[in-house]
Amino acid sequence: MVRLPLPLLLLASLVAGPALASDLPAPTYRGEIVLPTGLSIAGIEFGGISGLDYDAASGHFFAISDDRSEKAPARVYELAMTLSQTGITGLDITATHTLTGLDGKPFAPKSIDPEAVRVDAAHGHIFWSSEGDADGKPAIYIADSSEKAVALFELPRAYMPNKEGTRGIQPNLAFEGLAISPDGKFLYASTENALIQDGPKADFDHGSRSRILKLDIGTGKPVGEYLYTTEPIPQRPASGSADNGISEILPLDENRLLVVERSYMAGIGNHIAIFVADLAGATDFNGAETIPQDAQPVKKSLWFKLDEGDDGLDVDNIEAMSWGPDIDGERSLVMGSDNNFSTHQFTQFVLFTVPKG
Repeated sequence: MVRLPLPLLLLASLVAGPALASDLPAPTYRGEIVLPTGLSIAGIEFGGISGLDYDAASGHFFAISDDRSEKAPARVYELAMTLSQTGITGLDITATHTLTGLDGKPFAPKSIDPEAVRVDAAHGHIFWSSEGDADGKPAIYIADSSEKAVALFELPRAYMPNKEGTRGIQPNLAFEGLAISPDGKFLYASTENALIQDGPKADFDHGSRSRILKLDIGTGKPVGEYLYTTEPIPQRPASGSADNGISEILPLDENRLLVVERSYMAGIGNHIAIFVADLAGATDFNGAETIPQDAQPVKKSLWFKLDEGDDGLDVDNIEAMSWGPDIDGERSLVMGSDNNFSTHQFTQFVLFTVPKG
């Protein structure tokens, strides 16, 4: 499915909210490709795409499924996409790689919750995050080229749930986003919403006090933590559920990240907002059990947004984003959606190009 390009920054300028990222060139929508729920590859259902990253060496994308080893063992798909100015003109699922633990065995059902993936080409590693094991503990894995876990990043105690329920990640609101710094030295990990001790989930009047954790790839240890305040839920549905939180992050330059905030409102649909987050000047509270009340948050500015119907798109549950290969001198940006293995949703890959400069 291919549609005419439209600079989405023009749409963003029509909405109230944070200042626009005026120094970042406007992206151009190029097209999308949609895969139906129920698609099976060698007997394994394809779906649950929650993270996506491009490997320049192979020319393929790696997409992680958030299936909790229930439909099949936890896995990463290898995808060959044909990208051009006319859109995504081809997609082949070339391989399915099973994720394994430190013991070399596939994960048991409900013992893992994969959410984000990044390819560390410089060291031949793959980094991937889990929102929680059978005990609700999050983790960030270091795997080799065969997807076998070889180590874990060290996570601060503040992220680990306690028996009293007064500390740690909130269920299903942990490490949704990962990003490798441009110099390859650091891994950033973002929580979807606040830790229990830092504040409540996002609601219709207030955002949530999420954390961005900075990890040293060489040592595996945390070296920085920053406050990122999400937006409130954009609209109140007449009935049913609604939420908003960080679903992905991506490196932009030394101090800045692209941050995807994804909202869902029953009866209204999905709202996707992409922000530029500048860590320079934000308070580094590394190791703090609770975010200091006077902490200076990361500065954020709106780059562009996607609402239902923008560009004629039926916007689904965008949880993945990756830079891709250059297209005619511009950077490609690919987003992917998590269909939740639901017949009411679909797997969607959307292509943009961004001028360099």
